[in-house]
Amino acid sequence: MGTKKPSIKKQIVNVSVLLAMIGLTFFIIFRNQDGFSIASVGEFVQKIHWPFLLGAFLCMFMNIGFKGMSIGLLSRTMGYHKRPSKNYSYASADIYFSAITPSATGGQPASAYYMVKDGIPISHTSAILSVNLLMYTASLMALAVVTFILRPNLFFNIDSWIVKACIIIGLLIQLLFLSIYVMIMVSEKMVMRLARVLVNLAALLRIVKNKQEYLGRIDASVRRFKNSVLLLSHSKKALIGSFLLNFIERITYISIGVLVFYGALYNIPELAGTKISVIDICALQAYCWFGAYCVPLPGAVGASEAIFNNVFSMVISNTILLSSTMVITRGINFYISFIFAGIVTLVHHINVHFIHPKLHKEDQKDQTEKQKA
Repeated sequence: MGTKKPSIKKQIVNVSVLLAMIGLTFFIIFRNQDGFSIASVGEFVQKIHWPFLLGAFLCMFMNIGFKGMSIGLLSRTMGYHKRPSKNYSYASADIYFSAITPSATGGQPASAYYMVKDGIPISHTSAILSVNLLMYTASLMALAVVTFILRPNLFFNIDSWIVKACIIIGLLIQLLFLSIYVMIMVSEKMVMRLARVLVNLAALLRIVKNKQEYLGRIDASVRRFKNSVLLLSHSKKALIGSFLLNFIERITYISIGVLVFYGALYNIPELAGTKISVIDICALQAYCWFGAYCVPLPGAVGASEAIFNNVFSMVISNTILLSSTMVITRGINFYISFIFAGIVTLVHHINVHFIHPKLHKEDQKDQTEKQKA
């Protein structure tokens, strides 16, 4: 995991690509649905019962907060007591850069950069973020198990086999990651044997040119992850706490859509007759979220909107209300969240590089001296 300074040029390119994808997505949505417009969304917002809408925004802030709390808990376990605002900034950097990079690959390196700038050594930063990622993935799979146990019928009622396939593939991808993490902890030699087989196969297919270089990278990543887990394995409370905080983070994310739906149900006559439990709406939101993991695009833009409309069509028959619900839900849990996280990250970046650069250099120096001691 590197600590290279986030490139402004790359950010501009990534954000431009993301904006183009967003523009294309909403052009298709507005073009393909008669009667649906920006005015329709505005009317929908006005009709939502405001306490529910306020609650949805609160969940958005809390979603970032719980991620920051997990990072803070693991940091304290390793002896780094950072202010809650710092941990919130690390989480915001993760969310912002994850949103603008394919498969969310830019989130952890960005968090690592700012953590190292604040005086946490790269080895410990890598440990904190690796374990947090492990608990994030584990909490996702736990939520998937709970969802399928409580509401398997809702999955089978989805009328699109493509959406069902996206949900299954998305979960299998996350299960594969979790399995690899567990395998590394059990036997890193077994992981490397498997890696050699896959790299050799890729070389035969001419996908990989330099086998040794790829194997070297994989070996370094495996060792880094194993060492990261070992650094924090002594504190079972911290590991359990991180898992619970990541699980709650996922619940707050799902709650955004639940609150938007019930806020509309409260005030909009066309939805007043809809009878559906909170658990059902939570399950539908979870299925939408699982399906998005199948798409390696920044923020799964386009796919997430399509999956939402398909899944929620079983409870909202009015297409204008359905699309309005989707726009507001996605607006809060992704678009506004990504913008807010970007602002927090920018403020932290300015503070680190321009307002208090000496303070951060002193933090780095202090931590280096502690390591030597």
